[in-house]
Amino acid sequence: MENNRDRVVWDYPAAAAYTTAADRAASLLSTARDHAATVAGLDLSGLGLLGAEFAAAWNQAWGDHSGQLGTAAAVTDGYSQAVTGWGRVLGAVDTESAEQIAGTIPGTDEIRA
Repeated sequence: MENNRDRVVWDYPAAAAYTTAADRAASLLSTARDHAATVAGLDLSGLGLLGAEFAAAWNQAWGDHSGQLGTAAAVTDGYSQAVTGWGRVLGAVDTESAEQIAGTIPGTDEIRA
């Protein structure tokens, strides 16, 4: 995307590539979150009294990791949705501007965004 004071140029192919990658990454992060939650819930009761502290730390660490992965998935998905939304907004503005110009200025009937 090229920006300066007078105009914004939206790179549609780059935005599409980003959203494809971000959607896949968010999906993988969500899967990893689910697996981490499963690991956090593993039965470590066989460690006995001596392993109780380890089991508690294990469950806490994997539970925290699951939460962090969930946050990363949500943020990645949110950025993907934002890029998609901005592309739609800018595309609509381009189309609307072209339609307003078409016919208003002689010889511009064929302009399309």
